[in-house]
Amino acid sequence: MSFTLHGLGVSGGIAIGQAQLLSHATLEVAHLTLPARQVEKEVTRFEAAVDRVRTELDDLRNEMAESAAEMRAFIDVHALILQDPELVDVPKTLIRERGCNAEWALVQQMDYLVKQFDAIDDPYLRERKADVVQVVERVIKELMVAAISFSSLWAGIKTVTVTSP
Repeated sequence: MSFTLHGLGVSGGIAIGQAQLLSHATLEVAHLTLPARQVEKEVTRFEAAVDRVRTELDDLRNEMAESAAEMRAFIDVHALILQDPELVDVPKTLIRERGCNAEWALVQQMDYLVKQFDAIDDPYLRERKADVVQVVERVIKELMVAAISFSSLWAGIKTVTVTSP
């Protein structure tokens, strides 16, 4: 089976080989309504996941050889996105105001940001929404791993709705 992929190149040249899907483009997340006493714990869980992703990106960057400048720049872009208040502060506000889980709050904010990128005229800048989605996916995955160890947090949840970004 043969097919061609189209998109924006990140470096010159061609590649021949077997492609591996490393991440799905969308992650399904549950929309949970938390009891008031759990809201600040959820904010803390979100902050911890963001910190773990920051550390992971720093570790990746430090492991890169100096010759891998393009890859280091890619990691730097993701690290900068992870510092953006629109991505790390707004979800905390949503958690506090709506009493929702971190995953859902983050996906809601990602959807908002992706719509902003879709409205950009420049095709290169418009496609940077993929970087935002990739960063969000990293944080969501950290939250999902952390949820296993925080399973007691979910006791007393009022409603559950599954949404797909």
